[in-house]
Amino acid sequence: MGALPANNSLMLTVKSKVWDYSVEEFPSLEAALQTAVGNPRNCYLVDQKFSELHAAALRSLIPEARVVYVEATEENKSYTAVAPVIQQLLQRGLKRDGTIVVLGGGVLQDIGCFIASVLFRGLRWELVPTTLLAQADSCIGSKSSINIGEYKNQLGTFYPPNRVLMTSSVLGTLPWDEIRSGLGEVIKLQLLAGERGFRELMVDLSRLQSEPALLGKWVRRSLEVKKPYIETDEFDRGVRNLLNYGHTFGHAYESATHYAIPHGIAVILGMLTATYLSARLGLVAAEHYQELKSLLGRWHEPYGNQLSPALLPAIFQAIRHDKKATGDAINCILTRGFGRMEKSPVPFETQLVPAVTAFVQQELAVHNSNPLPTS
Repeated sequence: MGALPANNSLMLTVKSKVWDYSVEEFPSLEAALQTAVGNPRNCYLVDQKFSELHAAALRSLIPEARVVYVEATEENKSYTAVAPVIQQLLQRGLKRDGTIVVLGGGVLQDIGCFIASVLFRGLRWELVPTTLLAQADSCIGSKSSINIGEYKNQLGTFYPPNRVLMTSSVLGTLPWDEIRSGLGEVIKLQLLAGERGFRELMVDLSRLQSEPALLGKWVRRSLEVKKPYIETDEFDRGVRNLLNYGHTFGHAYESATHYAIPHGIAVILGMLTATYLSARLGLVAAEHYQELKSLLGRWHEPYGNQLSPALLPAIFQAIRHDKKATGDAINCILTRGFGRMEKSPVPFETQLVPAVTAFVQQELAVHNSNPLPTS
């Protein structure tokens, strides 16, 4: 991806009953960081790979003695791995009057949010999201999710950053699959919003590689879709659950493949699974599923290859352990069509297992026919 332009303007303010926080957009990483380095008592939690790609900017603005570097892996986003990070922050002099400034994608955001919410019983933190997935989705919403043992995202808190400092300039250094992963959440949000936005997105995605500046448009549009959900249902008790469309199955696919599938691409596979299940249950026409399967195949290929029938026991074990499971049923976000998602308990043995088995064994049997370039 080439360099992407950014506008130096306030993108939005998230307002809710408990917290208000802003998303501010800057033309460059340097401009974003200059607003975050004023307090000498700040500490910086930085994605290791990102630090290598942007070493000059970071060296010129951030004191090395106040930085903790973390490799952005699912293993490091775990309960046991977080403790050493907290110790390093304390060793670097972080106190209650300091701020944790997080530079990274979803993994660093989860780690930073969780630490900020529990260290000193809560301290200020700011986020510089560096991936498309973090910019278009997870940077607002206030949730942290931490893994424990084999269980994904079972620990967490609600604790938003005081500010989100956005710059699309950093997206130009992302690998193509990181872009595709972020687009998984963009696609999800537009399916939630309705048919018109989804079809406009599909048109824009067909020319994305020649017009990378289109990403900025869809970051904004995605946050605009998500904003009312999190303002209305801050603690994820009701309508906000719909944002989990595709996630019950996507998380299971990630876990069963040991995270060989990037998160947003797993969400695409999860949305297709949820839509296939909805069609089997008579909630939506089979033609709707077939259209989505045709349109979205190019955005998950060739990762469908990872989901072999041999992995079905691991997939079902992960679904059983999902925090949305209740008794003998799994709470799934199903669909009745564009913009018409709903939460519904699905009996595990009689309905969910046969549907997921058929999806993995049959629906993914023909794919990879028109893969996108890898770079």
